[in-house]
Amino acid sequence: MAGKISEKRSASESLDGFLTNYRVAVVSVVTVFVVAILVYGIVITVLTKSAEKGLSEIDMITYTLTNKSSDLSETDLDARRKIAMENLAPLVKKGGIVGVRATMLAAELSFQKKDYIQARTYWLEAAKSGRKSYTVPLAYFNAAVCSEELNDTDSAISYYQKAADTPDFFETEHALFSIGRIKEGKQDFKGAAEVYKKLNDKGSSGSWAQLAKSRLLVLKIAGSIE
Repeated sequence: MAGKISEKRSASESLDGFLTNYRVAVVSVVTVFVVAILVYGIVITVLTKSAEKGLSEIDMITYTLTNKSSDLSETDLDARRKIAMENLAPLVKKGGIVGVRATMLAAELSFQKKDYIQARTYWLEAAKSGRKSYTVPLAYFNAAVCSEELNDTDSAISYYQKAADTPDFFETEHALFSIGRIKEGKQDFKGAAEVYKKLNDKGSSGSWAQLAKSRLLVLKIAGSIE
């Protein structure tokens, strides 16, 4: 009996550390995703002259922002970000591929400045503008991350779900796990378990599915679920 109580206490005490550790993992993915998008670009068959010009401008803004930036002070980096945002302003208002890419870059810059409200606004605009583009679930995922930073957990769950519901999203398991993690943090252990089980039932060998399986075990040991 004493051993069981000890197991429950250990599981409970580990929850805060677990939530903190994996919250960092979620937030750090934003920059990785955005850099990948900016480097790879969006593949289309035909570009109008206007789109070509707009994309070239964005590429130049990105180059100016990042070129030899590793040795810059935070003050100098902030100055570059400010200039980049000013140059992006007219491009964000454009439609199509140019507007989407400009909005995504503006979202990332806002996130770096810890302006999570503005960053989320940009991500949601990118999701709206992208329509059926593969960038849509990515935009919703990052809007969810911003919502977590704002402690708006209900919105975070909603946006993670939108991302997870998009067919062929390459981070569906990550999004689902994040929903479970948030519910667990809200003490909604039944809801968290349902998401973890859904992820576990996929039979995936991915790290997020395996982690979901481990969380189910921890919740059972703690007596939080049956």
